[in-house]
Amino acid sequence: MKDVRSMKADIVIKSNAVFDSVAEKPFRGFVAVKGNKIIGVGDRKDANDYIDAETKVIDCGDKMVMAGFHDSHTHLLMAGMFRTYVNLINARSEEEAAQMVKKAADESPDKDGWVVGFSWYHVFWDNRTLPTKRSLDRYFPDRPVFLVNAEAHGAWVNSKALEIAGITNDTPDPFGGEIARDENGEATGFLYESATGLVGKYALVFTPEQEKALIRSFQEGAKEYGITSVNDVQPYFHGNMGNLEVYSDMDKKGELTIRIHAAPDLLGDLDQVEEWREKYRSDKLRVEMLKQFLDGVSTTHTALVLEEYADAPGNFGISLNDTEAIRNAVPEAHRRGFSVKLHSCGDKSARMGLDYFENAIKLYGKNKCRHAIEHVEMLSDEDLPRFGELGIIPSVQPEHIALTQIFDENPYPVTLGVERAGRTWPLKSLYDTAGLLAIGSDCPVVDNNPFLEIYRAVTRLHNDGKPEGGWNPTQKLTMYEILRSYTYGSAYGVSRENELGTLEPGKFADIIAIDKNLFEIDPSEIMTSHVDMTMMDGKIIFERKE
Repeated sequence: MKDVRSMKADIVIKSNAVFDSVAEKPFRGFVAVKGNKIIGVGDRKDANDYIDAETKVIDCGDKMVMAGFHDSHTHLLMAGMFRTYVNLINARSEEEAAQMVKKAADESPDKDGWVVGFSWYHVFWDNRTLPTKRSLDRYFPDRPVFLVNAEAHGAWVNSKALEIAGITNDTPDPFGGEIARDENGEATGFLYESATGLVGKYALVFTPEQEKALIRSFQEGAKEYGITSVNDVQPYFHGNMGNLEVYSDMDKKGELTIRIHAAPDLLGDLDQVEEWREKYRSDKLRVEMLKQFLDGVSTTHTALVLEEYADAPGNFGISLNDTEAIRNAVPEAHRRGFSVKLHSCGDKSARMGLDYFENAIKLYGKNKCRHAIEHVEMLSDEDLPRFGELGIIPSVQPEHIALTQIFDENPYPVTLGVERAGRTWPLKSLYDTAGLLAIGSDCPVVDNNPFLEIYRAVTRLHNDGKPEGGWNPTQKLTMYEILRSYTYGSAYGVSRENELGTLEPGKFADIIAIDKNLFEIDPSEIMTSHVDMTMMDGKIIFERKE
């Protein structure tokens, strides 16, 4: 076997803080890259073994060098829209949000068609009441408006949008959703859960060129954040979002600067998905997973819970899909070798998902599948060990802990009760029982800035620094645990731990440099940290300008 040290590198990256996602702490070392692969990692003193006159040497000093972040849960096209369309997260009233949408529409070169926006959240508003079509109708009497809320589990629309969708007083509520109505039975302009899809199927329609523009927009942000791989969870309430042919075309043209692991609809045509798996398979594009919703979210009482909501007696949440269909689809997907990702925010839905996976394993045995429960906001004590026993991956998004900027505005103690709310997001327990986590953002629900996820995981604080010591501090992760999960854990979740997720010879050269050694700084500095360099597939695709 050829000694890799006899090979000279195209690029050698030196650093006083190399975190390889294997050792528990960074070390003074180097990473040698040839083509698109890592050929050497080790002590800094050995770097010269890989250097000749043609080698580019990058000395990062005290900057921390590590594998690129792998976002295990993002809605790729919607995340591109998040960067492109109006963001309403800072609105503090219905009227202010409507005015922000009007201003954005006036400034946009597109004067026709749908007005789309994101991230309004009535929990942040002064009166905390859901908005209506009337406030939008004042500004948009003739253009349809579609505004997705912060959790992406509801939409605020105007009368024109309702008209286009054919929603009248007589329109029945779809399974797993609700058209909000006033005392006269008239649609108010708010759509719960799957009802969002009644309008979304008209509002969220794009040409291939528009999709490419959204992907490029997403990639520009990903470069700056050091995100080199994503899991694209495609199902929304009206169908899959993301044209795989568009992804493939960009891949063939060398335009992808992220590795995309697409997860289309579990309840779709699995024969078709099998064709996609074979057709769309490269180093940068894979279709080997399936995804679906088991429930909604706690703040709208749509997460499935074992005990009734504290502020809504008798309410145990709702199923967003035909659970019998999901129960049957999971074993079939398992048999075909597809890893399944099930959305679960409630403890009851987590149990259901684990039951479905356990049944699939009983029927067909353990195989290469890496099934996951997505979010895992709540979990009963008796279900916790099942993640380890069944080999199920907890795919979590720590930034969701800080749903509100201010802890006193946190709705979870109200909806769930103080005691149950204090047991939410059991990150450390899940890490210990499963041996790893997969970390994602759920963008566009929140920004996909990895430093937000890291800060929230290690501190469990809201942005006002409360509660003191962190919300359920026993569930904090160490820096090693969160970074290993954000790299190796996410790679393991897509069965690519032998190619991605650590700095080791033979793996793809997806490497980033962070301005600080995250292991040595005060946690308060995490959110002001940033990526100074991103390398993907052996090419430097981003360098921060001083």
